[in-house]
Amino acid sequence: MTLKEVADAAGVGEITASRALRTPDMVSPRLRKRVLAAVERLGYVANRVASGLASGTSRVVPVLIPTLAHTVYVPFLRGVHDELDQHGHEVLLATTEYNQDSEARLVSTLLGWFPAGLLLAGVDHLPATRLRLQQAAAAGMPVVEFMDLAEEPIDMNIGFSHRAVGASVAAHFAERGYRHIAYTGTLATRDRRSVRRADGFRVELAARGLPNHYELCSEEPFSISLGGRLLAQLLERYPQVEAVFFANDDLAAGALFEAQRRGLRVPEDIALMGFNDTEIAAAVQPAISSVAVDRYGMGRRAATLLLERLAGREPPQRVIDTGFEIVARASTASSPQVHGDPP
Repeated sequence: MTLKEVADAAGVGEITASRALRTPDMVSPRLRKRVLAAVERLGYVANRVASGLASGTSRVVPVLIPTLAHTVYVPFLRGVHDELDQHGHEVLLATTEYNQDSEARLVSTLLGWFPAGLLLAGVDHLPATRLRLQQAAAAGMPVVEFMDLAEEPIDMNIGFSHRAVGASVAAHFAERGYRHIAYTGTLATRDRRSVRRADGFRVELAARGLPNHYELCSEEPFSISLGGRLLAQLLERYPQVEAVFFANDDLAAGALFEAQRRGLRVPEDIALMGFNDTEIAAAVQPAISSVAVDRYGMGRRAATLLLERLAGREPPQRVIDTGFEIVARASTASSPQVHGDPP
């Protein structure tokens, strides 16, 4: 099956058929509908690799995320897909497993496929990876770093300050009278964003004259069961702890179950705060306070940055702070606080 056969079946020229499939914005909706109907009828499958090699680009946009083990990235990916799909682009997903060497290999491979652009989670990369991406951006391929804010973005950047999150959570607890406040998360080898939240948390506690050494971290992947074990270890090591900020909601939920197993009241005996505001935070009883980010909106805006650049337009902002919101629920019993730039 060839493109010419598709064009003949649709009653259009071969160039028009090619444009309808590769650059749909260049043909009318009526013609594109005819071409797509012919594609469906004939079972035609375009050779994307050959097309990309011939044109020096493609309609594919790879998105690199750290893991598929959690649902955190699902809203972001949905936002990216919904925006790119409207413009005839396709999303290719790859995972780095929080490994910079793995990220470097993926970036090297993906750039060889001539993608339309590239989106990657985080702002911490190996020097060689950063250089490769800077060269790609300079050559006209949009690069968007997301989920964090970079001091020096490779190209474009959308996210929020994790240090500000940590500081705001520390203030949230302190302003409610808690004095022995702990952080539980991961080591730097797994997730630099979590480490930045911990940094902001410690600095804010110290600025308020509060102890900032109550901390327990693990290299294990985050899970509900790990959250329970970490709370047990934390209370054994620091029995005076009154409140805990967890690196994500799964850990906080596991801690809630462990607290209930021990007969501890939440928040009267111990207050809990999660991160990401995933479904479980609101579903448990008592509901867990968390830090919310509009991940779907971030995905759409990241895709829009990329599309603007592909259209030859410079986005009004190369760096966007999406902000975050502290969603207070029964586990800390307080009211929401909103931070960051409006959308």
